[in-house]
Amino acid sequence: MRVVKILFLCHLAALVFGVAGLLVMLPHPELWSWNPYLIEVFNFGISYAGSLHIIFGAATMLLFGWLLVGPRKTLIFFIASTTISLSMELIGTITGLPFGPYSYTSFLGIKILDHVPYSIPLSWFYMGFTSYILASVIVPGLLQRRLANANTKLPPSAQASRKVTLWSLVLGTYFLTVWDLALDPAMASNNLPLHFWIWHQTGPYFGMPISNLVGWSVTGLAFMGVSRLLWRTNLDPKRIIVWLPFGMYAANIGFAVVLDLSARLWIPTLMAVFLGVVPASLVFFLQPARKFEKTARASNSIFKRISVAVLQKGSWVIARRKVKLVVEGLENVPSTGPVLIAARHFHHLYDGCVLMKAVPRRLHIFVALDWVQKRWLRSFMELACYMVDWPIVLRTEQLLTNSDQNSNKPSRAYSIDEAMIYMRHAMKDSIRILRNGEVLVVFPEAYPDVDPRNTPRVENSASLPFRQGFARLVEMVEKDEHTRVAIVPAGLSYAQNGRWNVTLRFGSALSRSDYIDSTHLVQDVEMRVRELSDEGTAIGSIQTEETIQL
Repeated sequence: MRVVKILFLCHLAALVFGVAGLLVMLPHPELWSWNPYLIEVFNFGISYAGSLHIIFGAATMLLFGWLLVGPRKTLIFFIASTTISLSMELIGTITGLPFGPYSYTSFLGIKILDHVPYSIPLSWFYMGFTSYILASVIVPGLLQRRLANANTKLPPSAQASRKVTLWSLVLGTYFLTVWDLALDPAMASNNLPLHFWIWHQTGPYFGMPISNLVGWSVTGLAFMGVSRLLWRTNLDPKRIIVWLPFGMYAANIGFAVVLDLSARLWIPTLMAVFLGVVPASLVFFLQPARKFEKTARASNSIFKRISVAVLQKGSWVIARRKVKLVVEGLENVPSTGPVLIAARHFHHLYDGCVLMKAVPRRLHIFVALDWVQKRWLRSFMELACYMVDWPIVLRTEQLLTNSDQNSNKPSRAYSIDEAMIYMRHAMKDSIRILRNGEVLVVFPEAYPDVDPRNTPRVENSASLPFRQGFARLVEMVEKDEHTRVAIVPAGLSYAQNGRWNVTLRFGSALSRSDYIDSTHLVQDVEMRVRELSDEGTAIGSIQTEETIQL
């Protein structure tokens, strides 16, 4: 995925370069004509900028599809889209059907049969592929949401597959056509100093014939339909990293919007945003739980580094007005190597905030999301956890508590059947994190003292017993016979005097090899965490849930 991101950034840079050439350099030669270097840049832009962003866009989506959609499906879509679109473009430029009478200028590169630039079929491919991928994620999500809201059982798989296929083709064609609705008005406008194609007949849609929109939709539907027929199956939305197709679509819509605004075309601009970008953004809220792969969860991703930095700074901004923090024993947390911090769980929000503030290393926090009741919130929370590489687990007893006891129907966001799936992914992610020499935080009690939702904690009890999962995790990590995990107990003591006065204490690092078995390890860690938490003081200062200002 690193190469995909580089290609995508090159595509974005080429789009910006093209906009700058069209709207700044071309109409204002006085800005560059005095400098030989800038003259060379201008000449390069005139010759290659028109096709450069298309080449990078096609390369991005070709490699993205190869890695996440599959080589076979990607190649089928590439061949179908380029072949069918080139055929339609050749027929169109020669006969005027089905788009209307038009011809291409020389700014998009060498022309095939002296009629269609080689870059045009590539643009059909990458924007068509982008549109169909977005539709293939959104449609199943909408179908699942509709059935969940109607309390309806899923239809037979064949029937559901046909519905997904039909509406994915329709929505994919729609997204592709919206792009044309935004781009072509600027291309036909006399307010731009340069055009990539010229219409020989005017029409009612900002100088274009309506037949162009019809021809565009028919062409897109044709190669998407042929591709789906040859695929024989729908896309698996769980395998798709949705930010890239959305980013590709939004960037190209944005390119068209900038040109529209420069030509003072307000209606196409509004249509592009509200009919294109806004519906496409549903992909972030409707994607099901992803099948995380090691390559897709590379911890050194620039996007994840930015997300981690934002989380670290933002979480403390949220907490600092309500929390005054004192840290003791920070020297017990190793500065390098794999570390598992076993911490007391007092507050559902502030515990993580103070740990991220106190520890100067990047933290991965083991989190439970079974409290989520809305599917859109599930998608948002899972995306957020994915971006900062936090393992996700579902507590089975919490899902049972959230169930409808009369119908035994699970909560809307998660089902009980998913608990084991998430646990397997969480364990794999946790093992990877520790073997990569990073820091993982676990709360062995599984529930905080202060929790706005259901909790098994009995009122005024000191703490819940520690679960043994973290000890088993350490054993699994150390099976490679060279990783040694430092287990650091962490106590949290809260006292409220206007705002929370929090004392975070770290104990000496422990090793699994120092204990006969995992049971003794868990018992010792639990004892140390309670001592570090000074629970006698903390319990006396616990306030009722209603008095806490979050």
